[in-house]
Amino acid sequence: MGFLIRDLHKHIVELHQKQYIEHTHMKSFTVFRGQGLPKADFDRMMKTQGGLLSFNNFLSTTMDHQVSLAFAESNQSNPDLIGILFAITINPSISNTAFANVHEVSYFKVEKEILFSMHSIFRIGSMKQINGNNRLWQVDLTLTSDSDPDLYALTEQMRKETEGSTGWLRLVKLMIKLGQYKVAEDLCGILLAQKMNDDETGNVLFQLGLIKLRQEEHLEALTFYEKSLEIRQKHLSSQRPAVAECYNDIGLVYKKMGQYSNALSYYQKALKIRQETLPPDHSDIAESYNNI
Repeated sequence: MGFLIRDLHKHIVELHQKQYIEHTHMKSFTVFRGQGLPKADFDRMMKTQGGLLSFNNFLSTTMDHQVSLAFAESNQSNPDLIGILFAITINPSISNTAFANVHEVSYFKVEKEILFSMHSIFRIGSMKQINGNNRLWQVDLTLTSDSDPDLYALTEQMRKETEGSTGWLRLVKLMIKLGQYKVAEDLCGILLAQKMNDDETGNVLFQLGLIKLRQEEHLEALTFYEKSLEIRQKHLSSQRPAVAECYNDIGLVYKKMGQYSNALSYYQKALKIRQETLPPDHSDIAESYNNI
């Protein structure tokens, strides 16, 4: 699975360079995507109008308005979905986001498909009903440029929070940050299937523990955290902050389970290590005091 994702992304990047980067005179154009959105997701998007929107998969769009509109309309038969026609404006000269015209290699050549790589980010523009139908909406999106201030602030914050991580682990942390737990878990599975050292394995197991904690699957979270702790304790001299991190999150799990004496015990273990290894005004020490 991991190889397929990398290969597809690489192919899109290569096509993008041939089709757009070498032709910087190209004007803006619009592509479309029709789909259904659960009402809760639609309501959230309404509240963030003017903000940023990211799709967590490769995004298939078309230059054919009618094809996309038909897809959007087809979702009206499901009472739990809102039919959405995304109209996406692209200015090839101001964005490095990888997208490509895959008309020549697509099975459905009539659809004039434009394919975006994973996690492309757009700004949400106007949202309006189509023909006065409150279950069919057009949502205007604009592909963000590299100079977008909100995108810069977001990426800087995420860079700081994932600092020190390797590429794939950084992506796992980003998916957890975005609430895309299934994607993050799948990526962890790909990583664990590869040959890794103890440090890398311990980190991946810790992220799986965090995923399960966020999903309220406490027993599974404990299992992953304890496996991570076991590995990190083998290298205690160099892994003391990471061991404290495990102790802290195991304490969080026990607190969620209502086992407060166990939670306190692990919180105290985390605090002891942090006091011995970190400056007194460090935020991790403050976190430990707050937990206790």
